[in-house]
Amino acid sequence: MPDNGNELGMSVDIEPVVESDGEREEPTVIKADSASDNQATPWLAVTILLLIAIFDVCVLMIPIPIAPEFVEGRLKLSGPHVGVAVGLISSAYHLGNSISSAMMGDISDVHGRKPVILLGMLTSCVSVVLFPLSTTLWMAVGNRFLCGFFNANITMTKSSLSDLSRTWDADRRNMVFGYLGAAWGLARFFSSAFVGFTSGIMLPFLPFAADNPFFFPCFASSCFVLLTTIAAALFLPETLPLRSRENRTNASDAQITRFRGTTMLGRLRDLKHFGGSALLKLLVLHMFHQGLNGGIVTCFVLLLALSDGEGGYGMSANEVGLVFSFYGVVGLFFQVFCYGPLCKTFGIRKSYAVGTFLLAVGSICLVLGTELVTVSNVNAVRMGIVMACTIPQAIGFMCGLPVLIVLIANASPHDLMGLTQGTAQSSGSFFRMLGPLVFAAFFSYSVGRTGPWGTFSIFAVGYFGMTLSTYNLPRSLEYPLKGSHLDSDALQRSEHQ
Repeated sequence: MPDNGNELGMSVDIEPVVESDGEREEPTVIKADSASDNQATPWLAVTILLLIAIFDVCVLMIPIPIAPEFVEGRLKLSGPHVGVAVGLISSAYHLGNSISSAMMGDISDVHGRKPVILLGMLTSCVSVVLFPLSTTLWMAVGNRFLCGFFNANITMTKSSLSDLSRTWDADRRNMVFGYLGAAWGLARFFSSAFVGFTSGIMLPFLPFAADNPFFFPCFASSCFVLLTTIAAALFLPETLPLRSRENRTNASDAQITRFRGTTMLGRLRDLKHFGGSALLKLLVLHMFHQGLNGGIVTCFVLLLALSDGEGGYGMSANEVGLVFSFYGVVGLFFQVFCYGPLCKTFGIRKSYAVGTFLLAVGSICLVLGTELVTVSNVNAVRMGIVMACTIPQAIGFMCGLPVLIVLIANASPHDLMGLTQGTAQSSGSFFRMLGPLVFAAFFSYSVGRTGPWGTFSIFAVGYFGMTLSTYNLPRSLEYPLKGSHLDSDALQRSEHQ
């Protein structure tokens, strides 16, 4: 078996380039040999990457459930300014992330994934523990911006799992990305529950936090991030094959690499050229999906906290945490027991259509629940109604964006995987920044006019439009692109019967 510089032991054979129709060259196709087909899943690396994903999303979600109370109690804002401030805090992380993710992805394609992962983890650890000490809106916004700027671990976990699963069969690849979706779901909703439940715990032995009810959940989360950082530093292998990195930096070797770009902008041109219209369409879908997801999570928190008289649920931070816990349980149950069979039966394109359709239905259910809870004054009954109304949305989250990420990974040449995922995360983060900012402001100023129905109807229409957009996605996206080191005129998808 030839040495290909792969540090994880995957071996590949490179087919020679042959002429086709006297004009075009066939793409170089990477085929997994029998050793790769039978290779055991590297569960240690996968587990650490999933932990990184979990705590990275925790870092993203920590301010969300406490944001309304934090803005009012700590930052001393009130009225419609609360919604705008919550939107700014939620958006700042994504603004920083949108600026740096493509650059970080490109750096990881050349220097490896692990250094970028460790930088993001260390930055998150520091920024999370400092966030509740903010005393002005701009301190809080600046903290979240810097955290997002130096943290590209959402990009890195997707790229690393793509590296690991490049030679696996489609079912095993989809399964691992399903676990990534489950990890995000768990982190997104259980971190919100943890913060909601622990908000208010005081640490009187710390003078700077003795009267700060928001410090403990952030401090505890920072400790978990630190432990995961140590585990990654000690046990996470570098997932990007050494030869791939050498190829990217050795532009003179025409037989190994034919990419034209030697700078990030040049590689972005390569990404457009090699990925084609399918990849561009998926990146556009990813942008709008991220914007809608970011907006609806923020508006759902505002809806839960909004008083009954204004058309909301009138819940406390602890009750919001309970709702998000149920949301996470439903998502986890679906991801463990239903995600794999769904993708295997319908394929990932139709699974994505199902996910976005459920998100559209769920958007209406969330606001419909505000009408249904009026039938009873019993708290347990009201809570049961709220939880039931979250089920379509919870399932939609689990088979929406996680499936789209698989489609993007399948559409990208593996040599540009870091740049592809970084570009997706960068553009997606920009829209994820706009989503909370625009929709939270619209929600706050429209409550007295149309109530919450106007905002959530926009979400429903947006998600349903994404369902319709999946109609003409090519069948070849069901499988990973089997090419790398390609001639600029020869990129084709290998055929799957």
